Amino acid sequence: MTQRADPDGPPRHDVPINGHSAFTIVDGHQVHYLAWGRRGAAPVVCLHGGGQTAYMYEELGTALSDRWFVLAPDLPGHGDSDVDAALSPPTAGLDRRSLAASVVGLLDFVGIERAVFVGASLGGITSLTIAAMDPNRVEGIVLIDIGHRLEDDGVRRIVEFMTKHESFASLDEAAAAIAEYLPGRKKQSPARLTRNLRQRADGHWVWKHALGRNLRSASASASATANDSDGSDGSNAPGDWRGLTAGMDEELVRLVCPVLVLRGAQSDVLSDEGAREVAALVPNARVATINAAGHLAAGDNPESTVSLVRHFLEETGW
Repeated sequence: MTQRADPDGPPRHDVPINGHSAFTIVDGHQVHYLAWGRRGAAPVVCLHGGGQTAYMYEELGTALSDRWFVLAPDLPGHGDSDVDAALSPPTAGLDRRSLAASVVGLLDFVGIERAVFVGASLGGITSLTIAAMDPNRVEGIVLIDIGHRLEDDGVRRIVEFMTKHESFASLDEAAAAIAEYLPGRKKQSPARLTRNLRQRADGHWVWKHALGRNLRSASASASATANDSDGSDGSNAPGDWRGLTAGMDEELVRLVCPVLVLRGAQSDVLSDEGAREVAALVPNARVATINAAGHLAAGDNPESTVSLVRHFLEETGW
């Protein structure tokens, strides 16, 4: 987080390295976004994963700013963006088409008519949905560890982490919990965790996303109706990736833009087979592996991620 030059001056907002942090109102909802590079350069829109924020793209945005204009918004109900129809009401679960519409609304507001999209996990699902809804909007897509078929055990581990902690007594406690969840990742600096956590009036720290409380609400609702349902009703409560990605396989075969499927080599969410299935469905797609990385590949190995994304952009002539 940016330090104050004058300790007696106003607190500094968390501006990313060589970038910008800004807020706007789109359709009555506050949207926070980060940007790097020169407006007017070829745009690259980066969409983060569920439970994350736009700051996950700080390394990528900084690296690409020499040639591209990189825009990374906080998705609805994440970071410092308001919750909107994509996450309301809580028990309805995630709606990928509402998420896509919210991103398109921001792009219209900032004047981006066409872009290459880089989407991690939920951001990748949103990117594919935008391409299906409005093909002329999308020049190409880089998917980071996501597809239309996911591994239940990996998704379950994410859900368990998101629901395990209602709040944290301190940033140090939060850092310890993250270190337990991501044992191979360098321990987070507590100060940097303010990008992902906000402090409540009672002093406790809570995640800057609505997914945790929505997952707990959905779990409670499912338990209450367990005797009346076999769980196969097509509901897309948070954590139900089948409901979230329903119909996506039919959309993939109609994509006309080039697609790069990046898989974390140690991912427990997207298997090798699942990555190959995505590439087989999309007419112009290929698979590459991010070594020494799991599902959170862009953070696990940012150097490899940057290199692969840059090569894709150059290869497509964007």
